[in-house]
Order: sequence, then structure tokens, then C-alpha cells
Amino acid sequence: MISRKNDVFRKISVVIGVCLLVTAIVLLVAWQWNIHTSARNAKAYAGIIRERIPEPQGAIPEERRDNTMATLSIDGTDFVGLLEFPRYASVLPICGDWGNPTKYPCRFSGSVYDRTMQIGGTSQAGQYDFYRDISVGDRVFFTDMEGNRFSYTVTDIRYEKNADQTTLQRKDASLTLFIKNIYAFEYIIIYCSVQT
Repeated sequence: MISRKNDVFRKISVVIGVCLLVTAIVLLVAWQWNIHTSARNAKAYAGIIRERIPEPQGAIPEERRDNTMATLSIDGTDFVGLLEFPRYASVLPICGDWGNPTKYPCRFSGSVYDRTMQIGGTSQAGQYDFYRDISVGDRVFFTDMEGNRFSYTVTDIRYEKNADQTTLQRKDASLTLFIKNIYAFEYIIIYCSVQT
């Protein structure tokens, strides 16, 4: 009798174990597919933005009476520009509204014109998947929807446990990027200064 109960228990345990394993595999495949789709869409959106903005011209950030940044809506998402890392052949579309869930890097706060812009993203493919290679001295470009192309140099990189305003704000940074490492509990904060 006890042997029969142990047999049934063993069979139930095996079935539950197999179901859990299959579920984990399905979730992993779905996650990878989602990342692949996001990376493909980011590349497509960057291409659409390039086609729709005026020919990029070199510009220097200057505070305006109105520092509001123009947006371009694509498939219901508003974008404020393109962020380029030439060394890594990366061109990223930048979403304009942090409060709107997105799979692309997004402006967290500030404006490119008054040198207060902060852009957040993750280390997944289609965003900052090259984050381990970013180094001080790298060139970074941001092109707004008016075709103004601003040039920056990475001046400092920090690894932090959070990305709050105390960590992000720095007077000598004209552009701040922060990356949530999806494989660790850390943020990579990248401070950039205007290249003249």
C-alpha cells in the first residue's frame, strides 16, 4: 500500500517537474523573441526617424525661451531624436515620454538645449547591449527632430545601485545616460560633455 502511494507521488512529482521545465523553456524562448523583436523594431524606427528629419547639421546646445523638444510619433510612440555611438555602430531611437512604457531608450528628464537631458535604457539587445565596451573618450551624438546634431564625449562612467536625481545630476555633464543592467542589480551612469 505504501509502495503504491510512493509510486503515485513519484509520478505526480515527475509530471509537475516536466511541466515546470517546459514552462521555463517557453518563457525563455518568449523573452528572447521579445528582445529580438525590440532590437529589430529599434533599428527600423531609427531608419524612419532618419528619413523624416531634416539633413542633420552640427549644433551646440543653447538654452532657448522654450526648451521643449519636438517629437515624432511612430506607431503611437513619441520619439525626440536619435542617439548614436559611432564606435559601436549603434543608432538608437529615443522615446520622448518616460511615463509611457517602451522597449527603447527614453528621455527621463531635461532637454538637450539647456544641457540637462537624461536618457535611460537597459542593457538588452536593441538598447545599450554594448554597455561593457563604453569607455571614457567615446564620441556620442544626439540628433533632434529639427535636424540639430549635438556632439558629446564620454567623460565619466560610474556603477551605482540606483539612478535617482542625486546620482544623475552633475553640473559638468551636458548629457547623462543611465543603463539598467538586466543581469545584475546595478546601473551604469554615463556622463557626457559637449564636444566643441
